[in-house]
Amino acid sequence: MTIVAAADGSALGNPGPAGWGWYVDESTWACGGWPHGTNNQGELTAVLDLLRQTAHTGEPLLIYCDSKYVINSVTKWMAGWKRKGWKKADGKPVLNVEIMKDLDAAMQGRDVRFEWIKGHSGHPLNEAADRLANGAALAYQQGRTPNPGPGYAGAVEPPAVAPQVARPEPEPDDLLGLLSAEPAVAERHAAYSFSADQSRIDPDWVHRMIAQSYWAGDRTREVQDAANKGSRCYGAYDAAGNQVAFARVVSDFAAFAWLCDVIVDPGVRGQGIGKLLLEGILADLEPYRIRRTLLATEDAHELYAKYGWEPLPAPERWMIRQG
Repeated sequence: MTIVAAADGSALGNPGPAGWGWYVDESTWACGGWPHGTNNQGELTAVLDLLRQTAHTGEPLLIYCDSKYVINSVTKWMAGWKRKGWKKADGKPVLNVEIMKDLDAAMQGRDVRFEWIKGHSGHPLNEAADRLANGAALAYQQGRTPNPGPGYAGAVEPPAVAPQVARPEPEPDDLLGLLSAEPAVAERHAAYSFSADQSRIDPDWVHRMIAQSYWAGDRTREVQDAANKGSRCYGAYDAAGNQVAFARVVSDFAAFAWLCDVIVDPGVRGQGIGKLLLEGILADLEPYRIRRTLLATEDAHELYAKYGWEPLPAPERWMIRQG
């Protein structure tokens, strides 16, 4: 009989107090975490612990997961990483390599199938795993050790623990690095609002923020203003009306869109503003049923994958003309 479970991870601040959890039913679940880690560590460790705790059963395993990064890492990318000595195509070391190696070992001889589930879409198992992961992260934030749960009956492996890093490097400094930074309070968006009103964009603030980015630090104010004029711009604002986040979309609003220049003021990160911004943008674009929305990122691929983005299916077909 196939074991059906969901696995999820969470980090408050990303990096920050972090947790992981997997859920089969009310009598079969587990969670854990650590005082300081990343959302990706949580996502990966949840799957690792589930694999280990069910290894003795010999049963097929179906894992619902809302992270395409985790799914692709295990099912598509891992074999190539191993051949390259656990390095990516660009020669850089694979992130979270120790967990990846443990996942590779845990998958050997197993009949495992992954199914992607959109996060926070009401899927009961995914929602339960999300609550466990977030609850574990909150426990560490409050200085408590979370209830590890009953685990899987007959499990012989101890609960998985992510490699301990004194101060993990923050996730990349763009939108998706902020989306998993869930604050402890439920009313995380109460002090901030999203707007697609072009007249509210503060061009001075936008250029000041973009000038601090890794992707356009040398962009002039004139170029930025022209770019904004040719785009649909979005913002998030505090209670006083000050802009605290920005993004723009270049699109024909029929078949193609490009999401770019996504940034949140460093002074207010970790309060769910990035998530508020992205959800607002996706809701604004939804009526157009745009077939493809592209973006570029230096090293946040795994984070964007959690929200539906994936590597280009045929990158050899794409070209770029530098101006």
